[in-house]
Amino acid sequence: MRWKAILWDFDGTLADTGEDVWESLRYAAELCGGTLPEGFTKDSSNLGKSVKEIYGKLTPYPGEGQYARFEELVRIHYRCMNPYVHTCYYPGIEELIAVTRKQGVRHFIITMKPREALENIFLKKGWKPFFEESVSPDSFEGTEKSKKEMIAYILEKYQMQEKDCVYVGDTWSDIRAARENRISCIAAAYGDGDEAMLRREQPDYLVWEPEGLMRIMEGHASAEGSGNSGAPEG
Repeated sequence: MRWKAILWDFDGTLADTGEDVWESLRYAAELCGGTLPEGFTKDSSNLGKSVKEIYGKLTPYPGEGQYARFEELVRIHYRCMNPYVHTCYYPGIEELIAVTRKQGVRHFIITMKPREALENIFLKKGWKPFFEESVSPDSFEGTEKSKKEMIAYILEKYQMQEKDCVYVGDTWSDIRAARENRISCIAAAYGDGDEAMLRREQPDYLVWEPEGLMRIMEGHASAEGSGNSGAPEG
């Protein structure tokens, strides 16, 4: 196995959470007197937009004065009311985790998802035992951390060397955070991110389907030649 530890982003990388996120957004939109255009919700890359940007797409537009209420409704529904019926591992991910754990590989989750929502998903899905630790921006008392800071925290806490770790994420900010910590990075183009922006950050690898991750983990794909023209694809 190429690495001793795999650090995972959650949404759009480890798990397909899209439809459940849209469900919370639709709930909030309806209570604020608007709806999200069907074409907008069918494009998973729109999940990478901020809540503010998504609010701007509501029709009819409820007005700036309703935004705080919309944001709060989304938060309450997703953290406390959403049953996460549609949230599931991407194909091949569960097997990859099982196989690599048997080989001694350590697994961590580093995500921008709020801690409460992540814990609720773990509770409903039974996934928590498979990860040594998971961290969210609000996992830290008194302050919130960026993804760069959360990666650094895990590396320091578990005394892991950069060369032994890889981060898997689906957005340009994931790749940049890994680069800033000098660890290998795999861009999950099957997720919610924008391919052009992923390539711009020059990931070590780019995969189009989750199953491609195992080929990379086993060393069957070469990292040579990655750059602006396109990272090696698994």
